[in-house]
Amino acid sequence: MALTLDIVTPERRVLSVSCDEVRAPGVQGGFGVRLNHEPFMTALEPGRLTYVEAAREHHYAIGGGFLQVAENRVIVLADTAEAAGDIDVERARAAFQQAQERLLKLTEQDGTYAVEAARVKRAAARLHVAGR
Repeated sequence: MALTLDIVTPERRVLSVSCDEVRAPGVQGGFGVRLNHEPFMTALEPGRLTYVEAAREHHYAIGGGFLQVAENRVIVLADTAEAAGDIDVERARAAFQQAQERLLKLTEQDGTYAVEAARVKRAAARLHVAGR
Protein backbone atom coordinates (compact mmCIF):
# COMPACT_ATOMS: atom_id res chain seq x y z
CA MET A 1 0.00 0.00 0.00
CA ALA A 2 1.23 3.51 -0.80
CA LEU A 3 0.20 7.14 -0.69
CA THR A 4 -1.50 8.69 -3.68
CA LEU A 5 -0.24 12.18 -4.52
CA ASP A 6 -2.16 14.53 -6.80
CA ILE A 7 -0.81 17.98 -7.68
CA VAL A 8 -3.34 20.24 -9.36
CA THR A 9 -3.03 23.85 -10.53
CA PRO A 10 -5.83 26.08 -11.87
CA GLU A 11 -4.70 25.14 -15.39
CA ARG A 12 -4.24 21.37 -15.15
CA ARG A 13 -3.47 18.22 -13.22
CA VAL A 14 0.31 18.29 -12.96
CA LEU A 15 0.91 14.91 -11.35
CA SER A 16 -0.89 11.83 -10.09
CA VAL A 17 1.42 9.19 -8.63
CA SER A 18 1.77 6.55 -5.91
CA CYS A 19 4.61 7.24 -3.49
CA ASP A 20 6.04 6.45 -0.07
CA GLU A 21 6.39 9.96 1.36
CA VAL A 22 5.56 13.60 0.61
CA ARG A 23 7.46 16.58 2.08
CA ALA A 24 6.00 20.04 1.66
CA PRO A 25 6.62 23.70 2.62
CA GLY A 26 3.78 24.56 5.01
CA VAL A 27 3.14 28.13 6.11
CA GLN A 28 4.12 27.11 9.65
CA GLY A 29 7.16 25.13 8.52
CA GLY A 30 8.03 22.11 6.45
CA PHE A 31 6.41 18.76 7.16
CA GLY A 32 6.24 15.20 5.86
CA VAL A 33 3.42 12.76 5.23
CA ARG A 34 3.71 8.98 5.20
CA LEU A 35 1.29 6.09 5.01
CA ASN A 36 -1.63 6.24 7.49
CA HIS A 37 -1.02 9.89 8.42
CA GLU A 38 -3.77 11.64 10.35
CA PRO A 39 -6.10 13.69 8.13
CA PHE A 40 -5.39 17.42 7.99
CA MET A 41 -5.36 20.44 5.71
CA THR A 42 -2.85 23.29 5.58
CA ALA A 43 -1.75 26.26 3.52
CA LEU A 44 1.50 25.98 1.57
CA GLU A 45 4.27 28.53 1.12
CA PRO A 46 6.14 28.81 -2.16
CA GLY A 47 8.93 26.27 -1.98
CA ARG A 48 10.07 22.75 -2.75
CA LEU A 49 7.63 19.85 -2.62
CA THR A 50 9.35 16.47 -2.63
CA TYR A 51 7.85 13.04 -3.05
CA VAL A 52 9.75 9.81 -2.49
CA GLU A 53 9.04 6.81 -4.67
CA ALA A 54 11.08 3.61 -4.23
CA ALA A 55 13.81 5.54 -2.34
CA ARG A 56 14.11 8.10 -5.18
CA GLU A 57 13.29 11.76 -4.56
CA HIS A 58 11.35 13.87 -7.07
CA HIS A 59 11.20 17.66 -6.64
CA TYR A 60 8.62 20.26 -7.66
CA ALA A 61 8.61 24.03 -7.24
CA ILE A 62 5.27 24.95 -5.69
CA GLY A 63 4.03 28.53 -5.83
CA GLY A 64 1.89 28.27 -2.69
CA GLY A 65 -1.58 26.82 -2.28
CA PHE A 66 -3.18 24.18 -0.06
CA LEU A 67 -2.53 20.55 0.85
CA GLN A 68 -5.03 18.02 2.16
CA VAL A 69 -4.31 14.57 3.62
CA ALA A 70 -7.05 11.98 4.05
CA GLU A 71 -7.20 8.18 3.70
CA ASN A 72 -3.64 7.84 2.34
CA ARG A 73 -4.25 10.45 -0.33
CA VAL A 74 -2.39 13.76 -0.54
CA ILE A 75 -4.01 16.43 -2.67
CA VAL A 76 -2.04 19.58 -3.46
CA LEU A 77 -3.99 22.52 -4.88
CA ALA A 78 -1.10 24.71 -5.99
CA ASP A 79 -1.03 28.19 -7.49
CA THR A 80 1.81 26.91 -9.69
CA ALA A 81 3.76 23.64 -9.83
CA GLU A 82 6.77 22.78 -11.93
CA ALA A 83 8.99 19.69 -11.95
CA ALA A 84 12.66 20.40 -11.25
CA GLY A 85 13.70 19.15 -14.68
CA ASP A 86 11.20 21.41 -16.46
CA ILE A 87 12.51 24.66 -14.97
CA ASP A 88 14.42 26.93 -17.33
CA VAL A 89 17.16 28.17 -14.98
CA GLU A 90 18.04 31.28 -16.98
CA ARG A 91 14.40 32.31 -17.24
CA ALA A 92 13.92 31.62 -13.52
CA ARG A 93 17.00 33.69 -12.65
CA ALA A 94 15.76 36.61 -14.78
CA ALA A 95 12.28 36.44 -13.21
CA PHE A 96 13.85 36.44 -9.73
CA GLN A 97 16.02 39.49 -10.48
CA GLN A 98 13.13 41.43 -12.01
CA ALA A 99 10.82 40.62 -9.10
CA GLN A 100 13.50 41.60 -6.59
CA GLU A 101 14.14 44.92 -8.36
CA ARG A 102 10.41 45.75 -8.36
CA LEU A 103 10.10 44.82 -4.68
CA LEU A 104 13.09 46.96 -3.65
CA LYS A 105 11.32 50.04 -5.05
CA LEU A 106 8.32 49.51 -2.77
CA THR A 107 7.57 49.86 0.93
CA GLU A 108 5.35 47.50 2.90
CA GLN A 109 2.63 50.16 2.78
CA ASP A 110 2.43 50.06 -1.04
CA GLY A 111 -0.64 48.27 -2.36
CA THR A 112 1.40 46.00 -4.64
CA TYR A 113 4.04 45.07 -2.05
CA ALA A 114 2.42 41.73 -1.12
CA VAL A 115 2.04 40.74 -4.78
CA GLU A 116 5.68 41.53 -5.56
CA ALA A 117 6.90 39.78 -2.39
CA ALA A 118 4.97 36.66 -3.46
CA ARG A 119 6.60 36.84 -6.91
CA VAL A 120 10.04 36.94 -5.28
CA LYS A 121 9.19 33.88 -3.15
CA ARG A 122 7.89 31.91 -6.13
CA ALA A 123 10.92 32.80 -8.26
CA ALA A 124 13.30 31.90 -5.42
CA ALA A 125 11.53 28.56 -4.99
CA ARG A 126 11.94 27.79 -8.71
CA LEU A 127 15.67 28.59 -8.55
CA HIS A 128 16.12 26.51 -5.41
CA VAL A 129 14.38 23.49 -6.91
CA ALA A 130 16.17 23.83 -10.27
CA GLY A 131 19.51 23.90 -8.49
CA ARG A 132 19.07 20.36 -7.11
